Amino acid sequence: MARTERERLGQVVTLAGMVAALPSVWQTVTHITDDTYRTPEVRDGAGHVQYHMAREALITAGSLAVVGIGVLAGPRRDRQLWGAMAAAGAGFATAMWSGGPTTGVWAPSSKALGVHLASTTGLAAGIWLLRPERGRR
Repeated sequence: MARTERERLGQVVTLAGMVAALPSVWQTVTHITDDTYRTPEVRDGAGHVQYHMAREALITAGSLAVVGIGVLAGPRRDRQLWGAMAAAGAGFATAMWSGGPTTGVWAPSSKALGVHLASTTGLAAGIWLLRPERGRR
């Protein structure tokens, strides 16, 4: 595959992965003000879970921003920027799947599982396609 074809495909697939993640990100954002996520029995206060939702939403925004900046850099993307993209994408995807090992629930519904699969696959494949050519610093 030619370099420009791989670049364009990588950009499209990465952006598709980011778009696929939006329902999950939106769910997290709406939990911030959802009173059913208040847990009075938590020793750190009833709103502590909501605080973590807000923190997760902000970390997600930062991670996806780094990926987006890398996509927009185009062929000027160097190994360091690509490494930052890969780390941000991996961190985002890993956090999305963290429910399995911590709670035994990989996703709260089949729709959520589809969102997780589509976004993880899109981000991973797209970022891989956007890797700089060997020898490019």
